[in-house]
Amino acid sequence: MTAVNESININFNRSKIITAIVIGLILIAFFSYCFLDGDITTKAISAFLILISIHILIFHALVHLGQLKRGEPGLQFNKEGVYNNTADTPVFIPWNEVEAFQTGFYRANNQIFIKVNNPDKYHLLKRSEYLAFMNRIGRFFRSKPDLLWIDVNLLDTNEKQLLSLLHAKWNKVKAGQA
Repeated sequence: MTAVNESININFNRSKIITAIVIGLILIAFFSYCFLDGDITTKAISAFLILISIHILIFHALVHLGQLKRGEPGLQFNKEGVYNNTADTPVFIPWNEVEAFQTGFYRANNQIFIKVNNPDKYHLLKRSEYLAFMNRIGRFFRSKPDLLWIDVNLLDTNEKQLLSLLHAKWNKVKAGQA
C-alpha cells in the first residue's frame, strides 16, 4: 500500500528511446537518398518527409533522452494530478479535469488519451513559437490535443499496467482517499 501523499513516477525506457533515435536516423538517411536520387516530385516529397523525420527525432526522441539523463520521469502522478513528460511539451493535468482514460484509437497503439472536461485549454498552453506553429498545423489532422496523449512506447511499463495504475489513483482521488 502506498502513502497518501506519495508520488508515482514512471521512468523513460532508455532502450525504447535509443531505438526511436536509430529508426529516426535511418528514415532521414533513406529520405535523403530518395531526395538526392529522385525526380522533382520525389525530391519535394522526400524533403517534406525529411523535415517531419527531423522533427520527430528531435522532439520525440532526443528531448526525451535528455530528460532521461537528467533523471526526469516520463510520467508522474500524485494526489494533485498527472504530469506528462511524454508529449513535446511537459503538461500537468489536475485530477478534477480528468473525465476518463481512453485507449484503442486507430493508429494510436500504446498510447493513452486523457479525456478532460476542457480540451481546448490544452491547445492554448504556452509553447515555443515553433511548437505552437506545429500544433496549429497538427490541429488540421487530429481532433484531440497532442498534450493529452501519454506515449507508453517511451515508458518503462506497458499500456495495461499504466492504465491500471492511473485508474487506481484516479479512483482514490475521486473517493477522497489520496
